[in-house]
Amino acid sequence: MNVRHLPALGTMIAMVGLVACTRTVVVQPPPQTLNAVTSSQRVYTDDGIGFPDSARIAVRDAATWQDVWQRATYSHPNPPPMPGIDFTQEMLLVVAAGRMSPGDQIRVDSVGVRNDQYIAIVRTTVECEPFPADAYPMEIVRVRRDERPVGWVERRERAAHCS
Repeated sequence: MNVRHLPALGTMIAMVGLVACTRTVVVQPPPQTLNAVTSSQRVYTDDGIGFPDSARIAVRDAATWQDVWQRATYSHPNPPPMPGIDFTQEMLLVVAAGRMSPGDQIRVDSVGVRNDQYIAIVRTTVECEPFPADAYPMEIVRVRRDERPVGWVERRERAAHCS
């Protein structure tokens, strides 16, 4: 190898290393509108085993709602009556965390629109010292009907009282 070409070779290696270390970061714009989910929109919350796995479901029709409600309340000896939903104006968002510990929570914090997608901000809160038992947190919220596909934006945090 000719010694005159070594600096050029070093430059090429440095450029290859630079390209290999570079990564593309996609920054999504914030939702164009974002509305907090209020307590009146919270239809049902439970820790029962109705949804043993993590789930994110948008319910836009009565048949799906009946299936979801039966699944959500099946472990109750006297389940509450299924709330009526006007699916011409509303839809439901169902979030389930899967197997966790008592005290852990999952909630739909807010909903909004980003470009052509309906966005649901989902917050899972984990207790700092989990109780040695199983819980299956889930929540159902009522929101204004939207035909766009739902995108689920996940947030996970420790309970506020943890140090």
